[in-house]
Amino acid sequence: MVMQVLVLTVQNAVEYRDLGTATSAATFFRTIGSSIGVAVFGAVFTAQLTTHLAIGVPPTATGRCSAAVLSGPSGTLAQCPAEVEAWFVGAYATAIHVVFLSAVPVGAVAFALAFFLPEVRLRTATRTADTGEAFGMPSERTSLQEL
Repeated sequence: MVMQVLVLTVQNAVEYRDLGTATSAATFFRTIGSSIGVAVFGAVFTAQLTTHLAIGVPPTATGRCSAAVLSGPSGTLAQCPAEVEAWFVGAYATAIHVVFLSAVPVGAVAFALAFFLPEVRLRTATRTADTGEAFGMPSERTSLQEL
C-alpha cells in the first residue's frame, strides 16, 4: 500500500524530463531493498528455527518426523504424532515472531526518515508550455513542413 505513494512522491519531486529516470531508479532501489530484506530476514528465520528445533525435542521426533526432515521442503508434518506437530509449530511460530520483532526497528527507522522528508506540493499539471509537448505529440509551434 505504501509503494504507490513512494512512486508518486518521487515522480512529483523531479522535473518532467527526468520522470522516467526517477521512476525506474525508485523501482530499482525498491527491488534491491526487497532482495536484501528477504535475505536478511530469511537468515534470521533460519537461525531461529534451527535454534528452537534443538530445544525440547520429543522422543517420537525420529525418521521422517525429525527436525532435519521437517525443516526441509517436505509435507510430512501431518503424518507425525501430535506432540511432534505441536513442537514443530511452536518452534516455527517462535522463529517467525523473532523475525517480526527484528523488523520493527527497520520500520521505525524508515518511518523516521520519511517523517523528516520535506513537504513538496503535489503538482496538478506538467507545467509545459503546450499540452502537445506533455503527451509526446507535435506541438502547436511545429509546422506542417517539419512533419
